Amino acid sequence: MNEPLPYHPPGDPVPDPLTPDLYGPVQQPLSGAVELAADRGPVVYVPSPNGGMVPVLKDLLPTAPAPAPAPVPTGMDPQAQRIWATGIGGGAFAAGTGWGLGQFFGALTGIGSGSLLWIVGLLLAAKTVTGRDRGGDTYITNNHTTNRWWGRSTTGIRNH
Repeated sequence: MNEPLPYHPPGDPVPDPLTPDLYGPVQQPLSGAVELAADRGPVVYVPSPNGGMVPVLKDLLPTAPAPAPAPVPTGMDPQAQRIWATGIGGGAFAAGTGWGLGQFFGALTGIGSGSLLWIVGLLLAAKTVTGRDRGGDTYITNNHTTNRWWGRSTTGIRNH
């Protein structure tokens, strides 16, 4: 039942739409040709301009969305546009890189000889605080013993 029930004031009995009214008017048969369900395809409901839903055969609906309209030509070659855009992007990259390097080298030149002297002094102090010299000579000793018949053994020592 797709139709709404008629209005009934409160207190009035509401008839059950599922049970037939035996004493009411008999439903008249529909006029027109009989159409079998197998004769037509499935129906899809589509919104109408006035807000309702309209049944439309599924075969009559468009299968694919309409293609997007072609862009309006601007009068400039697309290859030239890409080259021009690359030049703008490359220029922005070069400007940013140059500015960053300028900041770095400006800070580097701002270090005076006094601060460099303090840095060298702190490095030397850190090296002498450890109390021992790092590095030096390293000797690796290889002992090679060869055992032979009747208890005869020879040992070779090599330092390098």
